[in-house]
Amino acid sequence: MKVAPVLIALLFLTACTRTAEVDEEPPPLPVTLEKVERMPFQPTLVLLGVVHPAGEAQVIVPSTGRLRYPERFRDGLSSGVQVRSGEVVARLFSPDAEQQLAEAKLRLEAASTELARYQRAFDSGVVPAAQVAPHKAEADLARQQLEGARQRRSSLDLRSPISGWLVVERRLPAESEVQAGTLLARVAADGTPRVEARAAAADRGRLHEGLAVQLVTPGADAPAGRGVIREISPVLEAGGTVPVVVEVTAGAALPAPGEGIELRVELDPRPQALTVPEEALVENSAVYVSEGSVARRRTVTTGGRSGGRVEVLTGLSPGDKVVVGGAALLTDGAKVTQVEPEGGR
Repeated sequence: MKVAPVLIALLFLTACTRTAEVDEEPPPLPVTLEKVERMPFQPTLVLLGVVHPAGEAQVIVPSTGRLRYPERFRDGLSSGVQVRSGEVVARLFSPDAEQQLAEAKLRLEAASTELARYQRAFDSGVVPAAQVAPHKAEADLARQQLEGARQRRSSLDLRSPISGWLVVERRLPAESEVQAGTLLARVAADGTPRVEARAAAADRGRLHEGLAVQLVTPGADAPAGRGVIREISPVLEAGGTVPVVVEVTAGAALPAPGEGIELRVELDPRPQALTVPEEALVENSAVYVSEGSVARRRTVTTGGRSGGRVEVLTGLSPGDKVVVGGAALLTDGAKVTQVEPEGGR
């Protein structure tokens, strides 16, 4: 009969199929591990803030007119330029004030000419003193009116109220028409600046007055200055943040007032903390722990961060072996094999 050869062929194909299925099982993924241990840790909290001056004054346009600038500011006012108290930073051209000044000069000139004529006549004995007195009074009045016109014209000289640095939010070119009440510039006063920031409500409990702060210009590595937290608002803002005020203790390289800066708050040190490298975190809320040759996903609660490491408050225990290299490629229950990291540990 020919049935036996067919049956043998089918059994052979089935065996090959099962062998292929076994061979298709993926190999273990190579990973690097780190054993979790308790150790001293100095966590930091990064906030974003804005530099504010020690004090501030405003230069406001008193009346409608056209802007003109002294030679020093011929291209307009710019932030960061240092000014002296009383220095003229702009002038307001007012046709009415100019006309009043011109008319006052003409009146004084006419009155002075007339007074001089009667004074000569009096000196020659032609007219009595009584005729000279009214012209003298008229000349004195014209002189007072000229002084008043000059003072009104001088009031259109816009001066810096204090010594400091200009902060200009909107540059106005020369000959710009401006209205009364226009803010021309702010002047940041000399003295120790401060930094104002906002912290998330969840971080409020980790902050307190007296914590040291590194002030870092965005994009830079080295700190531009240092400071100390002096005030933490007890009131939660509508956006769910808490205002924080930092007193600058050293900051020669700080950016100008009004510009942003990064705050690295040095939180209270942890004498015995569990930490893992930041690359071990998956979606910022889990890690993989090696249990023999299998990786198991663990949800964790994180705390402060510093130096590329993050504190783990819950979810891990001392002795756990956390996957560091290759964690982003894993799924719960994946087979893993430990390899040595490049350069060793």
